[in-house]
Amino acid sequence: MSGTQAPAVPSDTVERYLSRIEAHLVRLREGHDPMGHFFGIERLARGARSECRELLRQAERERQGP
Repeated sequence: MSGTQAPAVPSDTVERYLSRIEAHLVRLREGHDPMGHFFGIERLARGARSECRELLRQAERERQGP
């Protein structure tokens, strides 16, 4: 989807994932379990991408109507 008519993902969804990823980055900077935090970040990124795609699909279906 491109252009000015593309629906936006709700900012609360984005903020929730960003805050959780930031928590992993803080712990990573502190030297705690590097691989675990890398995997945690990857898992959150995949979840965020999946959830955003679904939200965009739902918005597109609502926009098209029945």
